[in-house]
Amino acid sequence: MKKNDYFPPIFKEDAFHCPHCNVYANQYYSHICATRAHGIYSPLIKLKTFEETFDAEWTVSKCQKCCEYIIWYKDNIIHPKKNFISPPNSDLDEDIQADYLEAANILSESPRSSAALLRLALQKLCKQLGEKGDNINDDIKSMVSKGLNPHVQKALDALRITGNNAVHPGEINLQEEPGRVIKLFQLINFIANKMITEPNEIESIYSELPESAKGAVDKRDGRS
Repeated sequence: MKKNDYFPPIFKEDAFHCPHCNVYANQYYSHICATRAHGIYSPLIKLKTFEETFDAEWTVSKCQKCCEYIIWYKDNIIHPKKNFISPPNSDLDEDIQADYLEAANILSESPRSSAALLRLALQKLCKQLGEKGDNINDDIKSMVSKGLNPHVQKALDALRITGNNAVHPGEINLQEEPGRVIKLFQLINFIANKMITEPNEIESIYSELPESAKGAVDKRDGRS
């Protein structure tokens, strides 16, 4: 595992970053049982209580590091309710950031809906990058013709193809592969970083150079 790798909670995984302590740690699993309090203080002691084993769809996992519990229903986290996705790149347009955050908030409930929102965010991102924003595939083709970085092209196509499977029947079952959707958030930020943030940072540094030095560079490269 690399230093900056992040592994969000995924049901039945042996280890991930705990939503309580945010440490990558082993996880232990158990089914949930309801028991009555006998001879100990409990806030339920004066209430009608029941004792039974929950359906197998209800599960609890325990973090080896902090010993806190995560409650699952099927493969969704019921407690604690947190957003496990890194924030969107701040250089993205505000409406793209809003789509990104909405997709993050519904990831655990519906990976397909989350991926569909990220596909919409990608379409808007293509427009922010100077393309028409009507057809993602055509926009990528246009960027490739302009000398697009091959790694960025692969990121764009991976996001496009996976997003298409969220809204059209395809070979990728996102309900069974929520980890694949998590990668889409990383791709959005990767594309924004390579296409927007890094160029802006380079332009900012270059603009601070002395005019005489920039003039010499222009003369060297045949620019007036």
